[in-house]
Amino acid sequence: MTNQGVYRALGLKQVRQLKEVYECARAVKANYPESHIASKAAKRLIDAFEAEIQNGGPVLDSYWLTESDPQGIA
Repeated sequence: MTNQGVYRALGLKQVRQLKEVYECARAVKANYPESHIASKAAKRLIDAFEAEIQNGGPVLDSYWLTESDPQGIA
């Protein structure tokens, strides 16, 4: 997520928030057993961040965020 295009598309604040979500998900997964619902949810979130996309590598290292057109607040 350190790609300069990501910062231009989303802004520094949003990239920091995404990194925080990712790190929190990793912490939750580390602190709960695999069978716990929080761990399962964290695993799905981590998998979404690390997923392979059609044209490139992992989401964290690719340009898909630069192609987005964020509108409003989420």
